[in-house]
Amino acid sequence: MKMLSILLIAVLAVSMPVTIVHGQANLDIKAPAVTNNSTQINGIVQRAFGLVAGVSGLIIAILWVPIAVGYFSKDLDRKADAKERTKDALIGTVLFVMAISGVLYAVVHFIVVG
Repeated sequence: MKMLSILLIAVLAVSMPVTIVHGQANLDIKAPAVTNNSTQINGIVQRAFGLVAGVSGLIIAILWVPIAVGYFSKDLDRKADAKERTKDALIGTVLFVMAISGVLYAVVHFIVVG
């Protein structure tokens, strides 16, 4: 039950579009008005990037939640297991961020093409 509530809080925190303007949180519910095709395409691309960032955050949160729960356990074996899995999760997070951002593609393209 704890795990489910932690996961639900993480999902809600990641999926909420919030912008900070002059120290006040502003929930951006409506899309800005579109004046021409260029701004419409720009808006679509920005919403796509926001969607990818939200899904990526959710995936990374799902990766890290069991490890964090293991650190707060009273069982010493679970704590030791969490410490071992932290390294793998960190490497996985870095590779995932590199893949999403395109850095991994650029590195592989540079190695293959030259």
